[in-house]
Amino acid sequence: MAKQFLYFQPEYVGKFKCDGSKCNARCCKNWIIGIDAATYEKYSRIKPKNIAKEITSRMKFNSEREEYIVTLEENFCPFLNENNLCRLQLDYGEEILSVTCTTYPRRTYSLGNFFERSLSLTCPVAAEMILFNQEPMKFELVEVPDKIHSKHGRIGITPVPISKDDAPLVREIQIAMISILQERQFTIDQRLIVLGLFLDKLQELISGGTDGDNVLDLIAAYRSEEFLLTEMPPILQSFAFDANKFVTFMIKFISHTWEALRSKEGLKFFAAFEKVFGIKPDENDIVFIPEIAANFEKLVDARKNFSENYSTFLENYLVNELFYSFYPWRFRDQSLTKNFIVFLISCKIFEMMTFAAIQGGLDSKEDLSAMVNWFMLKTDHNDELYKRFFELLEGVDDTYLLMVTLL
Repeated sequence: MAKQFLYFQPEYVGKFKCDGSKCNARCCKNWIIGIDAATYEKYSRIKPKNIAKEITSRMKFNSEREEYIVTLEENFCPFLNENNLCRLQLDYGEEILSVTCTTYPRRTYSLGNFFERSLSLTCPVAAEMILFNQEPMKFELVEVPDKIHSKHGRIGITPVPISKDDAPLVREIQIAMISILQERQFTIDQRLIVLGLFLDKLQELISGGTDGDNVLDLIAAYRSEEFLLTEMPPILQSFAFDANKFVTFMIKFISHTWEALRSKEGLKFFAAFEKVFGIKPDENDIVFIPEIAANFEKLVDARKNFSENYSTFLENYLVNELFYSFYPWRFRDQSLTKNFIVFLISCKIFEMMTFAAIQGGLDSKEDLSAMVNWFMLKTDHNDELYKRFFELLEGVDDTYLLMVTLL
């Protein structure tokens, strides 16, 4: 009997089919295409030698990434033919592809004796499947055969330093977080507050050296609808949104994100954002925060309608980003609560971008998919951006006060 591997994943993973006709082979354009050392060596051995030399001449070694990268030609992969198909795969078969090209848009984590897999929103086909579904995202445990979980399968595994004994508890924590984000009797902001409170208590337990039973009790409480609907409302009522505090705090993070997002693909989304929120930098590139806060306050009804009408879109983004980026363990040198803070800030920026696009008339499925693709391509692997976020958060450790500011 063939060996099977246990996977925890959203159900959409099993339904995904790559369709270059829908996205015009976007995964072969406008981004860094990594070539692992083993694949590069494979290319260098292709016969005849002049073909091998022609292929490898289109790649260069990147010491920071510790891998070869393809040299794009006018932002296109040089191996893409006129029909948006890969010439290497056509000539040599799928086994010739690098790990990146074989696995994208899938991301897989190894946790103890099981694996987790999800899809990146940088893929337009995946983004449409994930974001525009009106039903809560469902998850499943499936067995994956060795022919998929193998060197030439669709698996590029990222190991996670979690022990075999702790892995099931991590999965239970993830299920609890997902259930909180999918509690539709609360608004999106209220769900984020509950998630923040859950992770704050979880961090306290872990820092106090508690055993797994206490963590399981906490999980059981936050997965209980009765607990959420009786214990949370009084806490949620204590949150009073202050537009000036929100804008003052967020503008620092937005300005750094702007640097990462600048590209011609995003010009119309930049314009919508600046127009909707009234952001008008002066000659020294300084913005007047009270004016932006006043504009933000005037949009209260529009923001409420947006939160109601696009709640499933935002919910699906939050759930996928939480799982795909492995929050709150994404940044392993930071606490669970600091991870949550960065998750919250980045999600708030995404929410503001989406709101501005819709207010600016860019509300078609095509426009929103293009916005998501642009946003994720520029931020997903941007280590420098998140490094700046953590620098800005130096000394900010009170999760409750931060949520009061942002939510």
